[in-house]
Amino acid sequence: MDKITVACIQQKMHLPQDLAEYRADLDRFARVAQAKNARLVIFPELAGMMVVPPLLVGGKANLLKRTALGQRRSASLWQKLSGSMAGTLARWAKADLRTLVSGLLDTTPEAAWTAYAETFGGLAKQFGLTVVAPSAYLPDPADGVIRNLAGVFGPSGELLGTQAKVILHREDVGLAEPGATWDVISTEVGRIGLMLGGDVLYPEVGRLLAYQGAEILIAQGAAPDVILYNKLRSAMLARMQDNQLFGAISFVVGSNELGQQPADGGERTAYVGKSAIFAPQELTPRYSGVLVEMGNHRSEGVLAAEWDFVALKALWESSDTPIRNQLPQASQALAQLYQRLQSLPRSMDEMALLPAESNPLAALPGPAEEAHSLDELPVLASVTARWPLDMAHAAGDADDLGHETILADVIGGEDEADPVPPPRNEADETDEMDVIP
Repeated sequence: MDKITVACIQQKMHLPQDLAEYRADLDRFARVAQAKNARLVIFPELAGMMVVPPLLVGGKANLLKRTALGQRRSASLWQKLSGSMAGTLARWAKADLRTLVSGLLDTTPEAAWTAYAETFGGLAKQFGLTVVAPSAYLPDPADGVIRNLAGVFGPSGELLGTQAKVILHREDVGLAEPGATWDVISTEVGRIGLMLGGDVLYPEVGRLLAYQGAEILIAQGAAPDVILYNKLRSAMLARMQDNQLFGAISFVVGSNELGQQPADGGERTAYVGKSAIFAPQELTPRYSGVLVEMGNHRSEGVLAAEWDFVALKALWESSDTPIRNQLPQASQALAQLYQRLQSLPRSMDEMALLPAESNPLAALPGPAEEAHSLDELPVLASVTARWPLDMAHAAGDADDLGHETILADVIGGEDEADPVPPPRNEADETDEMDVIP
């Protein structure tokens, strides 16, 4: 394997009326990916939960489905009217998707797993792709415990492996238990290290997967606010560069009916994110680490880029920072460091109980030693003129060189990126996927 094209899906969360409708929606993404000659397709975190609403039965579930149908841009006038009425009844009946999903997972979790495996195994087989399926709250095949879990399926439709989320977000709590470890999943397009949500925020996770032989690092994200999206995006870029591997991150966008109800009773915030495909900085234009990235936080789309594994392995040998070649030595040093960290106290209260000879707090000054006057403190530096000196002397107007102006020049005040636009109504959006029947 020298080169492969990878497709990264940015998918919108919604409530399908049945599994046939959801599978038809997935076919649109797969056809676009196939047209771009992709061999690996990556879906986002929690988008796999769209297999569950079709399994829900009862009056409350039907009200939620009718409400969702009426909110679609393609809805007819009758569907919009009936959907509005259904939404009113759903609020009166306190119908809540999170509660209904939790009940299904408590009673018949195997139905959710069967629908998930058949849907994404069938998609991989139909199009001959390796599919990193979207995560969902599912029973772990290893022990049956409900976890935020993603499966990887081969071109023949077989399940190649699963990865559970280990570091849970607050919205996972109550629906899933944490996983225990991170393992590499072997596929015909390479060895994949998969990180779900906040797992990507920890450098050790990427290093562990790289040490196990991962060639590709993939993250899935479900960010209910722009701040979390930026954290996940920055962390994935760092994990990729930390280990000199190819990487990608896929985000779910749109409605967030699965989130916890806000304490103030307001509406749940929608998922946002911009999916991206990464490569080591030396292999990307302008050394940014980004091969391609979505331009919109809220729209669906399919990204595609080529990964050149020959160039990657050449980089490992020629780089002035040979991270890959030095990985064994670095891992040994890190192992020793973490062994030491395990023996340290976890809190200030525990530290205070240590004997004086081994207590780091013993070296700190006591209350009597903390009182000092300003005259007793060492002088590190003094300001004798405003910066920049040349401009101040030449123009003779040093008083006009204000501190704020200098900061703006240094930080790049007027060149900063535009802020994220405010949320828009779905009816105002135009998605790339809208033109795909």
